[in-house]
Amino acid sequence: MNTFWMASMAIWLPVILTALGVILVITLRWFSYKERMALISQGFEPPQAKSVEERSKLLLASGLIVGLVGLAITIALFTIGVGIWLLFGLLPLFIGLALVLTALVLRPGKPKAAKDEKPAEPRVTAWTQEAVVVEAEEEEPEEEEAEDEEEEDVPF
Repeated sequence: MNTFWMASMAIWLPVILTALGVILVITLRWFSYKERMALISQGFEPPQAKSVEERSKLLLASGLIVGLVGLAITIALFTIGVGIWLLFGLLPLFIGLALVLTALVLRPGKPKAAKDEKPAEPRVTAWTQEAVVVEAEEEEPEEEEAEDEEEEDVPF
């Protein structure tokens, strides 16, 4: 009877875990919907979805974190020796690397400027005349300094 129970659990455990995961996702989406509708009914604007650039940065950051944690676990388990237990560190390492590569592939490209086109030069459409105002206070100290310098040059 014990072997029958183990075989039954091996078959039903993935099914049960998958069903629980689906129920969790549906429940979280339902609560998100209810929260959004409550904000709209109170007159608030719901938060906008993240842009592609923000999602790419978040994916890159999470990939780096998961990858470095996997690397640390791999190094720690490598001190025991080479064996099947290294998978506990290698799996997060490669999942992190996959996330980083996905972020780099999905990153929005920079707009390319045409190489043949010259940059536009500013055109003068109208000539204007600007008045230059010089205050008398600014000129006086300069004149006094010039007179002081002339007096110092005299040898007598």
